[in-house]
Amino acid sequence: MLPEPKTGNLMRRKEILKKGLLYHAVHGLCRIDRMIQQNHSGEKVLCYSLVPNIGNQMRIRFIIGTHDLEASGFHTLISIKEANEILDYFKTGASRAAQTHPAWTLAQNILSFSLEGAVSKDQRKRQVLKYSAKGLVGELAFVLKTTLKQASEKIQDNLRKTSKVNLVVTSALVEAADD
Repeated sequence: MLPEPKTGNLMRRKEILKKGLLYHAVHGLCRIDRMIQQNHSGEKVLCYSLVPNIGNQMRIRFIIGTHDLEASGFHTLISIKEANEILDYFKTGASRAAQTHPAWTLAQNILSFSLEGAVSKDQRKRQVLKYSAKGLVGELAFVLKTTLKQASEKIQDNLRKTSKVNLVVTSALVEAADD
């Protein structure tokens, strides 16, 4: 028998289950297949069983503990309103409120890199940029029901209003649209 979760966790778990979809910047859109119990260090832990939305031959499945969801990189999708707010953020460089959703972190990474102007030689920063571009382009495309290319172009168009064209950022966004 599992210990009774705190009310806040129970509410969040019901919200996640109701929507049935989670997003990851690398693995893309996944659906919650079911909830399962697993033993971890002698304790029973409730876990999400996630299956990528795009069928694959290897039958990949992710098993994520409900308490480890945030650390795993999986998150609920942003709303259409939030997607448009992110695009506006690229235009203005400022958001109206502090945002905590992981998609906002991806957007902040892209804008920050774009504003740097110079081409960074730091390989880790480039990897963060590629990860952020791939994740945000994919999530915006799904939420706004557009292609990856259209989502990438929307980000690029809006970025041009706040910063000069940064070839590294442009390249990362184009590459994200090609996946």
